[in-house]
Amino acid sequence: MDTLKKVEVGKLQTPPITVPSTHTISKIVGILKDKNCYEVFIPGKDKVGIVTIRDILTVSHPTTTKASSIMKYPTSLSPTTSLGEAARILTDYRLRALPIMEGGELTGALTARKILEFLLEKGSLNLQVKSLTTGKLTTISKNDTVAKARNLMVDKKIDHLPVISDNKIAGIVTSNEIVFRIIPRERIGIAMTSTRGAQKNFGYQASSIMETPLTCQARDKASEALANMLRAGKTYNLVTVLGMVQSIVTPRDYINLVAEPQPIVEIPVYIIGLPEDPFEAEVAKSKFLNSIGTLKRAFPEIEEARSVIKISESVKGKERRRYEVDIAMTTHKGVINYSHSGWDLPSIYDELATRIKRLMTQRRGTAKRYLRKGQKTKRKR
Repeated sequence: MDTLKKVEVGKLQTPPITVPSTHTISKIVGILKDKNCYEVFIPGKDKVGIVTIRDILTVSHPTTTKASSIMKYPTSLSPTTSLGEAARILTDYRLRALPIMEGGELTGALTARKILEFLLEKGSLNLQVKSLTTGKLTTISKNDTVAKARNLMVDKKIDHLPVISDNKIAGIVTSNEIVFRIIPRERIGIAMTSTRGAQKNFGYQASSIMETPLTCQARDKASEALANMLRAGKTYNLVTVLGMVQSIVTPRDYINLVAEPQPIVEIPVYIIGLPEDPFEAEVAKSKFLNSIGTLKRAFPEIEEARSVIKISESVKGKERRRYEVDIAMTTHKGVINYSHSGWDLPSIYDELATRIKRLMTQRRGTAKRYLRKGQKTKRKR
């Protein structure tokens, strides 16, 4: 797997499915259904937004809500980004695709399916499928409503809910089924369905939209379970033991096999002024922690790190916000300050990490030039 982690994502990219930010959610539902995909990208200046099926679950008025109202800004990849780094981002933020940008332009997408196909072809998946599953399985009963299923998916950031009846598996409800079968679709030349009717459907029993689940045995090889999942066009496999559902395996579990481990930060790290959007805040926090973890390994003299995020007053409340980020790192010789600004918060932290590493390397090299062999302090000039 270590070899696969080093593969550049440009070799796995596929054409992205894009829409303008002015598209309504109902129109996007039609595109997702027609293209049989989970997300669409919204190209913008300097960054790319994304709208996923799970995001659409939160929308109350799909025929009037526009993509710009719910889109998020995931970390963009470059064609040379390693698969290991991309896989870590996908698993951390529970995404199934990331945009690939080159020269400020959206040139492709890295999708979960492409990674799974690559793993099946090149990876060593001889382990039992039960060793991939993590966490507690969330289920619903046959009498629970679609509204409850939707709320659970949104709260727990999941897309699959096994339906249990008399302690046995009766079916499974997926986020795709809720979106494609209940939320109205808008397409050119076709009249829009009533939003009121769509809202009423959330009160139906979940069993009315459940499907026959794809299952595997706990001792099955992970490669066989993955091959069956791809062949069936599913994004899950229910793992059973003696006919009872024990857990679920999803693309995220497979992708995690090639994800680079999170760096361990052994010093105090503080971040102030995180964005209100929880997704954007989590991405920024993760970027900062990863950067400091990497820098700490290269420069052990770092004892503490702080970051302050500011939003330019002139663009507050607008769709695009300009960020100013200050980083202060404490060493035994004093505090080192760095600043950078821009429109994309994750990219700012990437740039700061590169700049800090370069400048600290230069400082270390300068200090060494003034040391004679055997000396431990700088020579006074």
